[in-house]
Amino acid sequence: MKTVTTLKNAQIFVDGELQETVEIKNPCQMWRSLKGWQDKYGQGVRVLVVDAQDKPYKDFSVKLLKNGKTYMVNAVKSTNRVAAAKARKAAAEAKKAKKRAYEKARRERIKAAKAQAAQVTEA
Repeated sequence: MKTVTTLKNAQIFVDGELQETVEIKNPCQMWRSLKGWQDKYGQGVRVLVVDAQDKPYKDFSVKLLKNGKTYMVNAVKSTNRVAAAKARKAAAEAKKAKKRAYEKARRERIKAAKAQAAQVTEA
């Protein structure tokens, strides 16, 4: 299932100061522009991408690796896709737990009915 996340803007900070705010509509546009912002503003850049509900969607900062390469670190770990997947998994687990409880109660009812029938036949 493909979900399209609507985004509002990307705020570009350099050394803690807001340099630029760029309007972004979708994640594809964000990923295409990310490397360019890193090249334009250098290692002190931090890119905060906000979704349509004004919640942080991604928060990238540049980290310099030992071999001299740069790496963009994302500070926001739970995106909409991850949250939706966790919700689906929790719903499936709750459904399985409900079914297990029903089956256990059903087995107990059958066992009690058999015991009742055995008592009636003995008497």
